[in-house]
Amino acid sequence: MIAERRSADLPASATIDLDAYGRNLAMLRHLVAPAELMAVVKSEAYGHGLEPMIQAAQLAGIDWFGALDIPTALRVRAVLPGASIFAWLPGPDEPYETAVAASVDLGVSTIRQLEQIGSVHADRPASVHLKIDTGLHRNGATESEWPMLVTRAIDLERSGALTLRGIWTHISEASEEEDSASIVAFEAALGVAGRLGARVPLRHLAASSAAYSRPDARFDMVRIGAFGYGIAPGGGIGPAQLALEPVMTVSASVFDVRDGRAYLAIGTGDGISSASVGSGTVAIAGVQYPIIEVGLDWTGILTGEAAVHPGQRAVLFGPGTQGEATLQEWADAMGTIGEEIVTRLDPRLPRTYVGR
Repeated sequence: MIAERRSADLPASATIDLDAYGRNLAMLRHLVAPAELMAVVKSEAYGHGLEPMIQAAQLAGIDWFGALDIPTALRVRAVLPGASIFAWLPGPDEPYETAVAASVDLGVSTIRQLEQIGSVHADRPASVHLKIDTGLHRNGATESEWPMLVTRAIDLERSGALTLRGIWTHISEASEEEDSASIVAFEAALGVAGRLGARVPLRHLAASSAAYSRPDARFDMVRIGAFGYGIAPGGGIGPAQLALEPVMTVSASVFDVRDGRAYLAIGTGDGISSASVGSGTVAIAGVQYPIIEVGLDWTGILTGEAAVHPGQRAVLFGPGTQGEATLQEWADAMGTIGEEIVTRLDPRLPRTYVGR
């Protein structure tokens, strides 16, 4: 029987290096210039904790924040009164009036959304970014719908109901060919909008990978999410190849050792996937040990005859400086992506912030 985990005495935690985050953003900002860099902070800043990360990003010179949804955007606004904030996935019954009053820019894919936002009675015009679907099918107006959406936006802008601030899209970042086709489709949509009379200051298409590798995808602004946190795309490409620093380190204490096995105070209840069994490792004193079991609040590793004892700290993943696997190595071994691992970590898992 496994000894009971005493989490209060032997905690698991995620350590977040705010300086590494700032350096990543600074490097990426320099790389994509003169395009603006939007720091994407959806999903609790990719599991790193929203408020500390947006403050660190602001210190790194970031003015634009991608919040995905309106509730997250409002949390950003509460911390950063002067920031530019973009929420691109509002639902049909979202609090548009609250968002407009808080000067949150809104992504718009349909005329219905546009009419809802344009009918908001606020002390300022709504600020919108129209989305064209260039092939990813992650919402956005189709090619046939696009002229109607642009025309109606121009009409509402002339009436003073809104400001047309941007045109944007998502691309797959799955292959050079698909991305090139999306860029061509995006440029065609911009041409249609221009001929209809639209004048927009911001055109944005690229997220992390395309922003990094394709200057022709940068336009006026890029949306950087995973790369800011030092999370590489995988497939053999790790953060070191991209000059990125992993920001999060997850560790836990050993609370029991028996029969050539050791048990760590972290488990599926903390967000550790059972898929790590047989694929993931942890490092203790610079030596990696394979994960062989994962329970609700414990993880078992095979130590054999090694001198591992209760109270030692085990590092699941991090920058690799303590002999541990990186997040990317964990993700590759588990057949997933780094974003999935960090965003599934339980919010109750303590986050410790260093730097800044």
